[in-house]
Amino acid sequence: MELLWTVLVSGAVIALGIYLVLRWLGAAGLPIPLYARAPGSVCRLVSREEALKVFLLALLFRLVIFAAVGLFTCLVLYPGSGPGAALWTWERWDALHYVNLAELGYSGYIEDGKHLFLAFFPLYPWLMRLVSLLTGNTMAAGLLISFLSYAGGCVYLYKLAAWELGVGAARRAVLFLSIFPYAFFFGGIMTESLFFLTTAAGLWHIRRHRWWLAGVIGILAAMTRMHGILLIGAAAAELVEDRGYFDWKEIFQRLPALLLPVLGTLIYLLLNWQVGGDPFTFTVMQEHWSQGFCWISDTLWYVLQNALSYPTEVVRYQLWIPTILLFPVFFALAVYARKRMRSMYVLYGYVYLVLSYSLSWLLSAGRYLSCALPFFLFMAALTEKRRWLTILAAVGMSIGFVITLYGYLTGGQIM
Repeated sequence: MELLWTVLVSGAVIALGIYLVLRWLGAAGLPIPLYARAPGSVCRLVSREEALKVFLLALLFRLVIFAAVGLFTCLVLYPGSGPGAALWTWERWDALHYVNLAELGYSGYIEDGKHLFLAFFPLYPWLMRLVSLLTGNTMAAGLLISFLSYAGGCVYLYKLAAWELGVGAARRAVLFLSIFPYAFFFGGIMTESLFFLTTAAGLWHIRRHRWWLAGVIGILAAMTRMHGILLIGAAAAELVEDRGYFDWKEIFQRLPALLLPVLGTLIYLLLNWQVGGDPFTFTVMQEHWSQGFCWISDTLWYVLQNALSYPTEVVRYQLWIPTILLFPVFFALAVYARKRMRSMYVLYGYVYLVLSYSLSWLLSAGRYLSCALPFFLFMAALTEKRRWLTILAAVGMSIGFVITLYGYLTGGQIM
């Protein structure tokens, strides 16, 4: 049974990957059979006033969620706990480690005599330490960074969707991302909002062919999460597809800008070398967190087994069942978008999805997928002129958002 599973899952993943690469090569001018160019972009620019409105509405949404969680914590979960509970209720799972990294630094935060937390990328805790000089509280600094980053990321996502699909799709893309069942992490002490902002801004400037600016933003994305380096691939795909052929002279001219995100990874490796004595210390520390590469079919197999038979039933529903269900949904969206969106989006989304599901112990798939931005563009395209599907998706995701957030706040295995 496992062999059949491996063949079917691996075959589907590899087949889609080959198709997307061939499609990109077709867009680059090679004679690929059955190649069809994606529909043209609407090219609708967003005014400053419109962008400011999106920013403020997104920030207001984040503040409303924060206030609702604070009231729920103070009045229901921990009655009489005081207003401080609105902050420390978010200090759970990885959030605790980010707070400690910001306060103690990578050298000072040690567990079992080891620098276990070198597995955490540095930009977010470094910003938390800086902003805490203004807020006077590290948790408040982390939340402020998340709120503002989320609002800024929504602006860039809105710009991307408006440019490709129009204003209606832009509104739906931001809506779907905001009510995605795991989107509450955008308002927590986690890296999601910062990675969302840097990725959305990077993709926007790539799409507008501002290569150096995209590269600088890519440095920040690569310092926030390992997936930030994928912006290099998105930029390369866009550069070639836009030209319609392999212009090697231009490729080599643009290469320094395209490769700038590597500097973010090098900064992370330098941090590892400085603290742990080896640029790749993080690979050893990841073993403590049971993390490493695992071929995607093997990952999905153990996730499926845990979804069916994990000893603690509540954990099946909180962790393993959502993890196994999310993959076919996102994979189907990639299949849908294969002929409808530019290669930079589909290839980036495909690689992001595969890498997110290629871990030896996958505990945070939903959180990772909340930053898989192209898929929210795909969903906006899918719901074009399908009001019933828009309503169905929005209601379903909203219910999932509330249930997942409740589970997180009450100590569930949602991380």
